[in-house]
Amino acid sequence: MVKEVGGARGRRACILLAPNQSLSMTGNLWVFISLVAVSLGISIAFALAGAWMVIPFASLEVLLLAVLFGYVYSEGTRREMIRISDDRVMLDSSRGNLKRPVYHAEFDRGSLAILVRMGANPAEPAAVTFSGPEGCLEVGEFLTDVEKAALIEKLGSCGLRARREEGYRLQDF
Repeated sequence: MVKEVGGARGRRACILLAPNQSLSMTGNLWVFISLVAVSLGISIAFALAGAWMVIPFASLEVLLLAVLFGYVYSEGTRREMIRISDDRVMLDSSRGNLKRPVYHAEFDRGSLAILVRMGANPAEPAAVTFSGPEGCLEVGEFLTDVEKAALIEKLGSCGLRARREEGYRLQDF
């Protein structure tokens, strides 16, 4: 999801990037509980029939499901906030809430280069990277190609131009 927060004011903007999350925490919990109920119901039925060795494997399955559901939910709470001012471009990345960023990066607007690595389809980007003397940082890696194209369009409307690349080359130093 690429969402402009507060509206663009000329060369200034605030853009929120977030992955698509189809289910809320409550929805994820209901799906998890229903899968656990089915798995444990079947394993208890087999245990009552005499195949008691099914219980440890069903428990491992439930544990794996819990870990995977937790991971998917935590990845769905990722957020990146791009703040564009007259002289700086700031990127804050966080999980859950935007009050405590996981990392913060600032780029000088004059020296910032936005590199767009193109994918298999020439109309859709594969990666968007901020590059400058401060370093290189991929932005919105969790976005779809269509959402990356929308991000490039929003950055362009703020006066930041992107340079398209066929692919990055690996170079030894």
